[in-house]
Amino acid sequence: MQHEQPTLPLIFDAVEVPRPAPTAPPPAAASAKPTAAPAKRRAKAAPVEAVTVAAAAAAPARPDAAPDVGGAVAAAVASSAAVASSAAVDQAVDQAASEVAAVATAAAQAAVDAGLDPEGVIVFDVETTGTDRRRDQIIELCIQFGLGDGVASRTWRFKPSVPISPGAQAVHGISMEDLADAPAFAACADELAEVFARARVLIGYNLLFDIEMVQAEYERLERPPLDFSGKTIVDAFRLWQQFEPRSLQNAHQRFVGQGFAAAHSASADVAATGRVLSGMLAHFGLAGRDWGAIASACDPDGKLKPASRAAWVGPSRHLQWNEDGQVVMTFGKHAGVALHLAVKNDRDYVRWVTGKDFPEHVIEICRYALDKPGDGEALVSWVRKRYGQAAPTAEPAFGVTARPG
Repeated sequence: MQHEQPTLPLIFDAVEVPRPAPTAPPPAAASAKPTAAPAKRRAKAAPVEAVTVAAAAAAPARPDAAPDVGGAVAAAVASSAAVASSAAVDQAVDQAASEVAAVATAAAQAAVDAGLDPEGVIVFDVETTGTDRRRDQIIELCIQFGLGDGVASRTWRFKPSVPISPGAQAVHGISMEDLADAPAFAACADELAEVFARARVLIGYNLLFDIEMVQAEYERLERPPLDFSGKTIVDAFRLWQQFEPRSLQNAHQRFVGQGFAAAHSASADVAATGRVLSGMLAHFGLAGRDWGAIASACDPDGKLKPASRAAWVGPSRHLQWNEDGQVVMTFGKHAGVALHLAVKNDRDYVRWVTGKDFPEHVIEICRYALDKPGDGEALVSWVRKRYGQAAPTAEPAFGVTARPG
């Protein structure tokens, strides 16, 4: 569900601050130092006036964030006019300066609270249904205005039209139930475009992924991509890579303790890789573990493991059984999506598949899915009956030309 926060202005309009009418100076007899004290007050008047203007400009964004500058200064001046000793005058002026400093701090905080970083810096991150920009969608986007703790930020949540992959949900912990009442991305597209348009510096971690996912959302809405060409982009992940590179030579230096010669020759590289892995296992507490445990530590999501042919539907990898017993597409913009959901959400795409040069069994199954839309049960039953055996097999015959009736 989208966080209920008020829409925050991103810039302050110029505000013309009315200046108070000049007041007559106190009588000369009221001051014990008729020459020095006025000079001291004049020296402090300019910064007082400047901060007064700045605070008044910020006040429209957060009326409750800035104290009454005019009241504070006027009170201090009145106080200084009423005292007779120079020490009291100095104390009154210092008190006014202190209150003005407090106003300046409040004005700056009001600017931050209103979503305005003085340098136009935003830090942003997205959470998604998966990592494929062609089919996966943004379900959460957070923007922080400036660096440091305590600065203003805002979070949006969106209800996707595709399921959240188990791997992605394991990372961010967001479920479809959490998003049941959230709007679609389209409902906030204009607001987000405005936020990005006014930013000058974009900061993130592995920011290319986040930018590509944002652009994919606008592409799905058939809108022009956001223009990031004039932005300054700072990627903390890339910065880390530049200052602590991850090449084999760098890994050898870190985990073995020395460089190695003849880098990038095959024989030198395999020997160095063996030494690096041994050093890594010792460093990360994996020494003595079996290879299965080490492989799981390397690839907890199983992305490096080739799909088993037993999961194939027919003699190619285009359609496969998933862990829930559904037929899923493994190609195109709906890769990883159950076929019956692809038909439900993007019928034209599945129809397009049937007219292209895909294997015959892929075309046949897609046509059946188009002819028998629903919750997928009929499709699964039919596919199991016709293509239930692991490929390649003699029966059923995958090369048949008959079409489902």
